[in-house]
Amino acid sequence: MQLDAARFSGQVAHRAVGLYVIQSQGLQVAICNHGARIVQLITPDRQGEPQDVVLGFDSLPQMLIGLPSMGAFIGRFANRIAGARFWVGDREHRLPANDGAHCLHGGPAGSRVQVFEVLAHTTSQLSLGWTFQEADDGFPGDVRLELQYRVEGGTLFIDHTARVSRAATPLNFTSHAFFNLEGQGGQDVLDHALQLSADRCVPVDSGRIPTGQMLQVEGTAFDFGRPRRLREALAQGHAQLCLAGPSGFDHCMVDGLSIWRCQARVHAARTGIAMEVWSDAPGLQLYSAAPMDGSLPRHAGKGGRAYGPSAGLCLEPQGLPDAPNQPHFPRAVFEPGEVVHGRMAYRFSAASSTAGAEHVSFL
Repeated sequence: MQLDAARFSGQVAHRAVGLYVIQSQGLQVAICNHGARIVQLITPDRQGEPQDVVLGFDSLPQMLIGLPSMGAFIGRFANRIAGARFWVGDREHRLPANDGAHCLHGGPAGSRVQVFEVLAHTTSQLSLGWTFQEADDGFPGDVRLELQYRVEGGTLFIDHTARVSRAATPLNFTSHAFFNLEGQGGQDVLDHALQLSADRCVPVDSGRIPTGQMLQVEGTAFDFGRPRRLREALAQGHAQLCLAGPSGFDHCMVDGLSIWRCQARVHAARTGIAMEVWSDAPGLQLYSAAPMDGSLPRHAGKGGRAYGPSAGLCLEPQGLPDAPNQPHFPRAVFEPGEVVHGRMAYRFSAASSTAGAEHVSFL
């Protein structure tokens, strides 16, 4: 199960790449500074057996040709900006497009493809840094980003601080880890039971751009007010689930809060592993990875596996998509001199019984 750190050692764009392990009593997390990427997270199941519960890669060469978002820290703007453009006052800013006509996950030079500077590394903490420059990624202004990954007991904390300089710029950060709480030997995640704090979601068009409306989720396939299995929710059906490609979730869920709180809990019956997602972000992107099809090399994973449909589940605390172009969404453009902080946490536990998560209340 242990990754070979030597296979992640190398250079990308003349910057040194390596694998860094942090651990606590309950967790062991391996992070590659290419993309500040979580490539392994080991936690015990109900029998005390270690399980690797994130999708990832076996080596740096595999990572460079694989799914670029898998495990990465996303910035300077996670999710999409419609038409790869936005306005500040009476000035239009055009961005590099990398998702049809739109800008996705910070564009082609977003943080997921960058080699972060290693600022500090101890047994339980890893600090990384990256500076977004207008000359490199096409966004206005420069932003100094510093990350801290820290493990404590069964919790992985991810803190970020972003300092804006030179010009106003949109910011939206998240972690794009793909989880499978059945472990690497598990099948898809559709029998995971999920509960969310959200009472609304952001409906999108076929290009995954917000329509400008909010959907009340009660009674719909997006209603996870009580724990239920993803398979059950998908079977209920909804026009938003099949906009393009295979049916699945790729939507921002909203509870109207921007305070530190539990946004989600997910549970796998076979292993008994449960994960809570905590953050201070206004939204949570729910992605069931339906488009993954096992094609190589894009969907190659650890241990010679090819990741197929819904092999992982993403629960990504973040701001709302296309917020610079949606005046009623929370503010997403920040001025020079502003310092933006954010925190998210993934808390793991394992049930001592085989009771399904649908019998548990936790939010």
